[in-house]
Amino acid sequence: MGEGARKWKSDSTFQSYATTAQLTRPGPSTLWVFIDEREDGINDGWFATDPDNQQGIYTIVDYPASYHNRAGGLSFADGHSEIHKWKDGGTIPVLRPGVLLPLNVLSSGNVDMQWLQERSTAK
Repeated sequence: MGEGARKWKSDSTFQSYATTAQLTRPGPSTLWVFIDEREDGINDGWFATDPDNQQGIYTIVDYPASYHNRAGGLSFADGHSEIHKWKDGGTIPVLRPGVLLPLNVLSSGNVDMQWLQERSTAK
């Protein structure tokens, strides 16, 4: 890890990025910066993923929004943006207005969490 970079949790083998100069792996066109978050999952001022999954069991720390026909918007460090279609039902539970989602949910084989984590950080 470069100077100024730090781990998002103490035992993680993945990095977080403190400066734009550190956005070299996987690269600015792959690293998301902003994401739509579900209204029933907003519990703080940031969105987190947990890349330290164990044998394909992912933890959904926060839920991405799916307001665009089961898809959500992301913008990336190089300036482009995408609407990404979520495929796993665990990523898009039914919205119940006024009821918060449980967070830090285990989700085995969740291809959406794999996709998101690959665009969140690197070792």
